[in-house]
Amino acid sequence: MKIAIIGAGAMGCLFAARLALSGNTVRLIDVDSETLEAIRTRGVRLDMAGQVDQIRVPIGLAEQLREDIDLILMLTKGSATRAAIRAARHLIAPQTRVLTLQNGLGNAALIAEYVDTAYILQGITTIAADLRAPGVVHGNSQGTIQWWCCTGEEDPWMKKLHEVLIGAGLTSCPDSAVESRIWEKAAFNAALNGLCTLLDRAVGAVGEHAQGKDLIEEIVSECGSIAEQGGIAFDRPRVVASIDHAIRCQADHLPSMLQDRRAGRATEVESIHGALVSTARKHHLRVPVLETLYRLLAMGESGVA
Repeated sequence: MKIAIIGAGAMGCLFAARLALSGNTVRLIDVDSETLEAIRTRGVRLDMAGQVDQIRVPIGLAEQLREDIDLILMLTKGSATRAAIRAARHLIAPQTRVLTLQNGLGNAALIAEYVDTAYILQGITTIAADLRAPGVVHGNSQGTIQWWCCTGEEDPWMKKLHEVLIGAGLTSCPDSAVESRIWEKAAFNAALNGLCTLLDRAVGAVGEHAQGKDLIEEIVSECGSIAEQGGIAFDRPRVVASIDHAIRCQADHLPSMLQDRRAGRATEVESIHGALVSTARKHHLRVPVLETLYRLLAMGESGVA
């Protein structure tokens, strides 16, 4: 399969390496000059539980790519979705599908401004990855990829994508309830990523204190109320259990939001916390813990490029 991955951060590089190593034609797209130079010079270095691979993956700006593409995989921050898909719209041929595994809410709707909804797939991944330097990623293969077509209907093409992901050693889980999974992942990120970033601590540190556990449950509960008000099924115990698992098994992991904050980059606070708070306000719901967390995180964005 010919695949263009937009966003060469931790997840973009992880997917690029795994998909290229399994025989697919992969192209990375990014706009950061340091990232472009590093990957052009040294390729992508992926360390997955001690299995180290160094692989050359072509990278460039979207406008520099002029090939027929079967799949565009969106892995940018939510704040960059509209600009990224607009820059890559010349790559969208009649056979091209677009899969978003981005964090946050509303990414598929932004992509739909440029792509027919019938050709958009959306989902989440629970794979954890740390970006140690541009093009240098430490990750694991324990997580899953849950995804489905945005129309809610099963597309025969999905079988091909499932086989490609499995062939790359990734755990692909087509899931018709993907809308719920996206909301549950947003709650996971709102609680764990948000608190880790605010406290400047790795995942394990947040779960060491009773106050942290209480805050996590309150944030997840508020996110669930927002989802349910919009008619989305939301499993609170499953989200809390997922966070507990991350605290136990990925204690040293630095969430991407914290990695961005430490590096002086803009975070995903608007596409995660901001989107949740905005939706709550539309439904006239009170979410005091989530709103306070959002305001504190947004204050930390001041002056960030």
